[in-house]
Amino acid sequence: CPPRSVVVLCGAGISVSAGIPDFRSPGTGLYDNLQKYDLPSPQAIFELSYFRERPDAFYLLAREMWPDNFQPTPAHHFVALLHTKGLLRRCFTQNI
Repeated sequence: CPPRSVVVLCGAGISVSAGIPDFRSPGTGLYDNLQKYDLPSPQAIFELSYFRERPDAFYLLAREMWPDNFQPTPAHHFVALLHTKGLLRRCFTQNI
């Protein structure tokens, strides 16, 4: 019996292979590579109070992370194919 619908559970790993860093991996994670922004803490770049004080840091990071800078991975294409074929019921992800 062919599947009628598929639920996909995915995490940062499907995007890491495209060059998009996860948040917490030592050495390669986003929070470990924000020194150039001279932040009080890595999380500050996403805090509204810090944004109001120094919006340039967020905008510089957003420019680096802009979706046009990366290509979809085979996993992304697979999820899109499920959707195109009407098989994707839900896609739950921790990606933001």
